[in-house]
Amino acid sequence: MLRMRVMKKHFQLALLFCLLCLQLAGFCNCGGGSICREVERKALVDFKNGLEDPNGRLSSWIGSDCCSWTGVHCHNYTGHVIRLDLRYNDGIGYLGGEIRPSLLVLNHLRYLDLSDNLFKYIRIPTFLGSLASLQYLNLSLNGFIGRVPHQLGNLSRLQYLDLSYNLDIVGSFTLDMVGSHWLTNLSSLQCLNLTGVNLSEAKNVLKSLNTLPLISEINFYDCELHIPLSLGVEINFTNLRFLDLSTNGINSTMPLWLFKLSGLEYLNLAGNNFQDLIPFDIGELTSLRVLGLAYNGVLSVGLPTTLGKLCNLSKLYLSGNEYLAGDLNRLGEIFSGCLENSLEELYWSEAALSGPLPSWLGNLKSLKALDLSDNSFYGSLLPLRLPSLQALYLYSNNFNGTIPKYLGQLLPELDTLELSYNNIAVRPDWVHPPKLKHLYMKACKLGPRFPSWLQNLKNLSSLEMTNASIVDTLPLWFWNFSLDIEAIYLSHNEIKGNLPEVSSKVPNLQFLDLSHNYLEGQLPQFSSNLVDFDQAHGLISRSTFTNTSIIVPRLSQLYISSNKLTGSIPSSLCELNYLQVLDLSKNMIEGVVPDCWNHSLMVMDLSYNNLHGIIPASIFSTILLVLHLSNNEFFGELPLSFKNCTSLKTLDLENNKISGSIPAWLGEKLQALETLELRYNMLTGTIPPQLGNLTHLHLIDVSNNHLSGAIPHSFGNFSAMKTNLESGWSNIYNYVNNIDINMKGREFELEGRIPSLFICIDLSNNMLSGEIPEELAHLSFLQSLNLSRNHLSGQLSEKIGELRWLEVLDLSVNNLSGVIPPTMTNLTSLNHLNLSYNNFYGEIPYGGQFQVLLDPSIYFGNRGLCGVPLNTKCEIEAPAQPPGLPNNEDDNNLEAIWFYLSMSLGFIFGFWAISGALILKKSWRYAYFRFVDLIYDKIYVLVAVNLKKMKRKCGLASE
Repeated sequence: MLRMRVMKKHFQLALLFCLLCLQLAGFCNCGGGSICREVERKALVDFKNGLEDPNGRLSSWIGSDCCSWTGVHCHNYTGHVIRLDLRYNDGIGYLGGEIRPSLLVLNHLRYLDLSDNLFKYIRIPTFLGSLASLQYLNLSLNGFIGRVPHQLGNLSRLQYLDLSYNLDIVGSFTLDMVGSHWLTNLSSLQCLNLTGVNLSEAKNVLKSLNTLPLISEINFYDCELHIPLSLGVEINFTNLRFLDLSTNGINSTMPLWLFKLSGLEYLNLAGNNFQDLIPFDIGELTSLRVLGLAYNGVLSVGLPTTLGKLCNLSKLYLSGNEYLAGDLNRLGEIFSGCLENSLEELYWSEAALSGPLPSWLGNLKSLKALDLSDNSFYGSLLPLRLPSLQALYLYSNNFNGTIPKYLGQLLPELDTLELSYNNIAVRPDWVHPPKLKHLYMKACKLGPRFPSWLQNLKNLSSLEMTNASIVDTLPLWFWNFSLDIEAIYLSHNEIKGNLPEVSSKVPNLQFLDLSHNYLEGQLPQFSSNLVDFDQAHGLISRSTFTNTSIIVPRLSQLYISSNKLTGSIPSSLCELNYLQVLDLSKNMIEGVVPDCWNHSLMVMDLSYNNLHGIIPASIFSTILLVLHLSNNEFFGELPLSFKNCTSLKTLDLENNKISGSIPAWLGEKLQALETLELRYNMLTGTIPPQLGNLTHLHLIDVSNNHLSGAIPHSFGNFSAMKTNLESGWSNIYNYVNNIDINMKGREFELEGRIPSLFICIDLSNNMLSGEIPEELAHLSFLQSLNLSRNHLSGQLSEKIGELRWLEVLDLSVNNLSGVIPPTMTNLTSLNHLNLSYNNFYGEIPYGGQFQVLLDPSIYFGNRGLCGVPLNTKCEIEAPAQPPGLPNNEDDNNLEAIWFYLSMSLGFIFGFWAISGALILKKSWRYAYFRFVDLIYDKIYVLVAVNLKKMKRKCGLASE
């Protein structure tokens, strides 16, 4: 019996071994010995065919062994594809296109990472919810749009889900979630990152996550999150270690259930509107290492003393809370005990802190980073001894005096010192920290001589001495005092000398800003690592570009505006694959713009040069944000390639020779457009009503063209002119977006952020006709409206008084008529008004801003107007009438007199014009009388013959 059991067991083991061998044999591919499954290889090929891969990142996806392809990982024994890692790696290139459902063939896939690519403007595929084996899904840092599919709730094995930072080209988040019930099915979920996903329609998302037993990390940064004061059930977040609820605008008190999460190590509540005191219960979070309370401006005065019980706290963020500090000296009680030894980073900027630096800061012996910038501290820098401090940020305060001489001995580990915007000077014998790598002293007193102590900073990596009162020549040693230097900012000084030969002396240099100085000479031979070069407002001599000086493979920003650069734009600029900002404005560059640009440009500014020709089609791409080509001699019609500029925010073609009509597709395709500047061109035709589709447009200037027809009623649809919301414009690196406008009869340049805040319509000096659409009154935040020098007619609508923010109104030199609406006295912001040379009549309204606008020239050329500020008084009983209609007998008599007088003068002039010529010219007189005799003889003969015929007929009739 025992023997039979042993034989049976051996048989089972042998059978199991045979089955295993057969299965492994089946996994092998007889052709090449690879374990890649053919059906999965074909699925991957189909998936690749749906992708856009301009840089050939997936060029290795050939052959039969898919397990050796880039980003593909297979199971060591089964050969199934279990991991697909296509995250963007710097230097290899982005992927885009579509995500094909052939991925469903990979039914053993556990790990899928498509993050940091350019799957822009497509939705997250719902079929991803059918990859049942998936444990890791990362779709972050793409351009996915629309709703997060609830089908993802089918992934019961999913442990990691990251949908964060899906943005469009202008930096706006593009995903939203409606409902959160499907999250309760993700029973294995441990980490969830929904940064930037709009959760305003998923109000129970935290309650849903409270049902997941394994959840340890939740990131809800900038999600428009609703946070409940109570979860309604028992707190199940027992494994939660990381919770980020920052930048959600939460307007309530701090929920007490947060402070029952005793296992929390990271809690970020920054960027909300939490009210009242910070609860004393915060002292219960004894595991906390990082606490973020920054930018909750309505928190009441005082930090709770229980904060000092957080003995594991290493990072504390309190910036942006104006009412939180209280008595700085009292805070010494909190920052003693536990925090003296545990706290490593303290960030307390923009908090209205004032007074000298508190002495208790010197007790924080473990402190590595201290940020007290943008406060109101004053006095001299105290010689605090902080042996562990590595970074000190004190910019934008009121410190004065000099830096302590032996700062290097007090702060021996310091590698970053930020003292910009203080009234601080540096001693010539300053003993600097020996490990200093980053030094920022913008707007400090370092001049007039160039500081010689820089020579001793052999390890310096970043240096900023902008606006530092330096009036000196650039010393020769400056370009080799530190071989590690990567960033140099010396703008807005009075530094003289020649531009350096950069490449040979500073091989690691990436950022170089020498603008607004007196440096001159030729363009330098750029370092091969240079990313940003700024020599705007310099004295680059009358030299031309050279192709060799521009060959910098990593260059992303090039600013050479306001110099004396001549010659043409070299085609080598097109070879810069990373170039995003190109500013060559205000030079003397001539010729045509090469048509060879790649699609990396976000800003191109070639304004104020001598360029001509047709605008090259290769400029236009989906990522172009700003295009300034004004004040050149470009000609031709607006290219059809403009349709590709779906992200364009600023289009400035002012003062060129652009002809043709404004195309209707401009209002259909360029939906992101905020500024449209086409004035001083040769445009004809009508203004297309499709422009009303540009909901982000806040500045349109098509003045000084040859446009005709009516003003479209659709102009009342400009949504950005109806609200006081700021535009989505954000600075692109160091580029300053400037726009030229004509306002109040003068030229202005709007600089920096101002163009994104100014709301203006200028259609002046065209041939527009018809009435002014009353829909314009819907643009309640309109600041400037200029319709002057057209052929507009009709009366002004009473609704014009609804433009409460209107500052400039110019309707002069038109054919407008009627009375000036009394509602215009509601225009309380109005400071410039011009109604001259129209057909207005009646009494000028009085009240509001009209009491201030007392310049009579505002109303010249309207002879029917009366009242203040004109000298013409209004008759109280006589109703207002148009000046062209008779309203009394005197007017009739006057017109009759003028009629008969003109007839008399015409008769006298005509008589003497003929008679005088006959009297003075003898030959004319003889010819005239001969002509009269001849005519007389012909008439006499004709009359005599006819009379004789009539007599004959009469005689025959009588007989």
